[in-house]
Amino acid sequence: MENNIPIIETRGLDEKGIITAEMLLSEYEKLPKHITVAVMLFDKSPSEKILKHCKLLFNFVGASFIIPQYIYKDSIVVSYAPLGSAAAAGLLEELLTFGIKKVIACGSSGLVGDFDPSNFLLVNKAIRDEGLSYHYLEPSTYVETSEELNNLISIELDKMNLKYQEGITWTTDAFYRETKTRVEIRKKEGAIAVEMECAGLAAVAKYRNIQFSQLLYFSDIVKQDAWSGFLEERPNIKQKINEVVISIAQKI
Repeated sequence: MENNIPIIETRGLDEKGIITAEMLLSEYEKLPKHITVAVMLFDKSPSEKILKHCKLLFNFVGASFIIPQYIYKDSIVVSYAPLGSAAAAGLLEELLTFGIKKVIACGSSGLVGDFDPSNFLLVNKAIRDEGLSYHYLEPSTYVETSEELNNLISIELDKMNLKYQEGITWTTDAFYRETKTRVEIRKKEGAIAVEMECAGLAAVAKYRNIQFSQLLYFSDIVKQDAWSGFLEERPNIKQKINEVVISIAQKI
């Protein structure tokens, strides 16, 4: 008997949406055929170092914000993404209408597992503790990122002598509900990090048959009894990882 709880029902998964990104962006031209890779940065705007090599692709419009999306050095798309899987996945749907086939997301996360926080986490799967992914895929605990794209990223990270490890992230819609009990449950499921977008973005990518990977750095620690607060080195780490991912994307 089919489960009729809305978030986990499977009815209509194979149907086309009544509203599509193609409808909303029909006046825009597609990207040149050689531009198929995008990076999604969870940052408010490009640094001057990045911006000087950018030209505007389009503006992603939300209810209370407008976020410019860029073509970088006529080679890749550099995308600036909003917080949360629902908003970020809407942006991803719009990027795909321009012809993007591979997406590397990067952003900050909280540390919940046993892991050196000075290392990057290359996500191989995400725990689906959010809502959006269930509108794209049948219910499951995890959604995987692209093994092929992860392997390419690993090669480039090794060339740069950057420390990283592959592992699992916990994607949640509710960072104010990261309780001690839930942290312990997710750790038992293998979670190293907690963030708010990866499972949703990976689900869209699987549904749309494109490659998606996520690289995370750690901005805070939630595995202990008291939250650490945001780490002082967070701004410098953010700038470093943004430049690293842009460099990797240009080589893939």
